[in-house]
Amino acid sequence: MDEKLMEAFEALKLRYGTHSTAAMHLGITIDHYCALRNGRANIPQRTADYILLKAKEAVEDMPEISSTAPAIPHEPAQAAHP
Repeated sequence: MDEKLMEAFEALKLRYGTHSTAAMHLGITIDHYCALRNGRANIPQRTADYILLKAKEAVEDMPEISSTAPAIPHEPAQAAHP
C-alpha cells in the first residue's frame, strides 16, 4: 500500500479516535475499511483519492496535529480515463 494512504488512515484514526469511527464518517462499512487498510482489498484510485481528501480535511480541522502531520496531497490524482 502507498505510504500516503497509510498516513491518511492514521490521520483519520487520530481525528475520529478509532478506525471504526473513521469508517463510519467516510460512509464505508467497517469491514471494508479494515480490508482496505490492511491490504486485503484492492483500493481503486477513486477510493484512494477520497480517503486522501478526507484525511487532509481531518488534519486541517485539528490544528494541534496539522503542524506535525505528514503532508497529504492537496488534490486527488487525475483519473486515468477522461
